[in-house]
Amino acid sequence: MALVVGIDLGTSSTKTIVLDDEGRVVASASASYPLRKPGPGRVEQDADDWWRAVCETVRRVVQALAACHPPRPVRDIRGVSLSGQMNGAVFVDASGAPLRPPPIWLDHRSQRECDAAKARAGDLLRSRALQVLSPINTLAKVLWVREHEPEVYARAGYVLIPKDWVRFRLTGTFASDVSDASVTAAMDLYERDWSGEILDVLEVRRDLFPDVVESTTVVGALTRAAAAETGLAEGTPVCAGGGDVACLAVGGGVIRPGVLNVGIGTAGHALAFAEGVSDAAFNRLWPMCHAVPGEYLWLGCSYTCGASMSWLNEQLGEDFETLTAQAGEVPPGSEGLFFMPWLEGTATPNPDAHARGGWVGLTLRHARGHLIRALMEGVAFDLRQSLECFKGLGLPAGELRIGEGGARSALWRQIQADVFGQDVRVLEVEDASALGAAIIAAVGVEMYTDFESGCGRAVGLGETVRCDAARVRRYEACFRHYSRLYPSMKDWFQDLGGMGEEVN
Repeated sequence: MALVVGIDLGTSSTKTIVLDDEGRVVASASASYPLRKPGPGRVEQDADDWWRAVCETVRRVVQALAACHPPRPVRDIRGVSLSGQMNGAVFVDASGAPLRPPPIWLDHRSQRECDAAKARAGDLLRSRALQVLSPINTLAKVLWVREHEPEVYARAGYVLIPKDWVRFRLTGTFASDVSDASVTAAMDLYERDWSGEILDVLEVRRDLFPDVVESTTVVGALTRAAAAETGLAEGTPVCAGGGDVACLAVGGGVIRPGVLNVGIGTAGHALAFAEGVSDAAFNRLWPMCHAVPGEYLWLGCSYTCGASMSWLNEQLGEDFETLTAQAGEVPPGSEGLFFMPWLEGTATPNPDAHARGGWVGLTLRHARGHLIRALMEGVAFDLRQSLECFKGLGLPAGELRIGEGGARSALWRQIQADVFGQDVRVLEVEDASALGAAIIAAVGVEMYTDFESGCGRAVGLGETVRCDAARVRRYEACFRHYSRLYPSMKDWFQDLGGMGEEVN
């Protein structure tokens, strides 16, 4: 029986799964690593932490295969593929060694560089990358390093997206895939390749960016050194893989029109299939290349959805189950209390790095349970804004699927159904990005003939959560109030951001 390995290099942990040719996950493992915050707006990680987590999780799934009855040898593994956090920047020398700690997607230090670049190339960025340059983008991080660390910029052989650096460690080859590249702001989405026009206008070295290929392309094979560290067989084919959002789309079955996906992980996302791209929702949604060759996605994002709950957990010192139990004692709408889940700025449909999170509407009657439930509702409201954008584009919405950590809680599942105003299906596999990476590998090495058959076998759907008509009406009124919060506070956020710069 043939097997493939999917590896998801997430923001807080790496998750690795083994998928068989019948669509079953036969082994899985995860390993975590920290964020590093060396200064205001700066969020980095250690690339060596990523590599250690990849090696650890792959070794553990290999050991699990060996413990099966009968044992499953590593030679049964036909291919490997990776999913990864998007919009990081790993500056490496010619040998692939990192030159500095990689800033990740949460890093917001480059706003001034973004403003200068938009003045020079704003129209070009809109017409070819279909984006407004923001600090989240890899291109913004390149501009910051060029300005503030010219010695790193001069020594750099490549700038790699995080999972592409890990794949280099596995294969010794440099490459990127269309889905990860498409959100960097350095790519021409129509051509599905780096934009020489954008890079030339901004005077960015073209040779910093490796060749870009479709996600299912086999870009190399496992080296002897990587085989020794991971336990996999030398020569195992490795596919290009995709950004975590594109892999989420595959792992959630968003490979055709009419299926939408919402997930609450560290960040939150809303995904819709697109047969082409345009600027129809410019600066409200993000268009990006799909892992399915030639296809596209619309992405709505909220940066700190699950991260908001993790933060609250840390502050209160209680586990997720305890927090949600307290929230369950509070009525829908949290008695007029609202939470803004913008702890590192807003994404879609109101991109603003200056925006900040918090509760609005506190009174003496509100208690801990209200704070928690308002947070859970605020996350759902924020994601609903992206779903409303999908409706504005006329995208079909036959089925809405939910997954990731936010689907673990019965209360949060119900809140999502009621806030979105429709029944939702729960994805059976929580690690949809790792599953998507595995399906990409399976298609790339022809274990599956295509994505339709692969997703048909591997993407399982569980519970259907029915929305409640009375709660839907209540949340409609709440959503209207929530939607007014950012417009009402936009100028205040801008002033606060300026004050923060003076203090720092």
